[in-house]
Amino acid sequence: MQSISKQELRKIYREKRLNLSNEQFQVLNGELISRVQKWDVARVSTVHLFLPIEGNREPDTYAIAEWLRHTYPYIRLVLSRTDRINHRMHHVIWDDSTILKQNHWGIPEPQNGVAVSAKEIDAVFVPLLAFDIHGNRVGYGKGFYDRFLAECGPQTIKIGLSLFDAEPAITGIDAFDVPLDYCITPRQVWTFSIAP
Repeated sequence: MQSISKQELRKIYREKRLNLSNEQFQVLNGELISRVQKWDVARVSTVHLFLPIEGNREPDTYAIAEWLRHTYPYIRLVLSRTDRINHRMHHVIWDDSTILKQNHWGIPEPQNGVAVSAKEIDAVFVPLLAFDIHGNRVGYGKGFYDRFLAECGPQTIKIGLSLFDAEPAITGIDAFDVPLDYCITPRQVWTFSIAP
């Protein structure tokens, strides 16, 4: 079984995303969103989302937010603001009054909102560039999400979103890397552990 390093995978998957035609991206994104919409949210009351960086061809989490708001209006949606000095993320409720502004990396972030503790979050949609069949993920390399996920409660479900399938294995995984419970792709839902 061939394994690839995180650095190699970052390069490969950035290129794979950027090489998608607009039509390919729309089709994959549509299939991914359709799979997300089959997710059972019966025990979930607070969901954390990331917002896509324009031009990076990330999954359209705005569409996920719209679906959740329309179908499950009781669910609280949460976004984060990054603290680059302390390498932490601060979480707030995302509602109609939230003002969004792009940060240093082009990520839309909330400028206001009611604070939420990581332990209050039931499910986190996790951004990634690649993942493997064991639930390991490759992010953008700053470690913000691993620190955030480590602060979440044991009940928090960690769900990756990927336009591409799993790699056999990723090398360079360390003790600080928090694995996913699930990863949703256009073709299937990968399950890595039984979430509580």
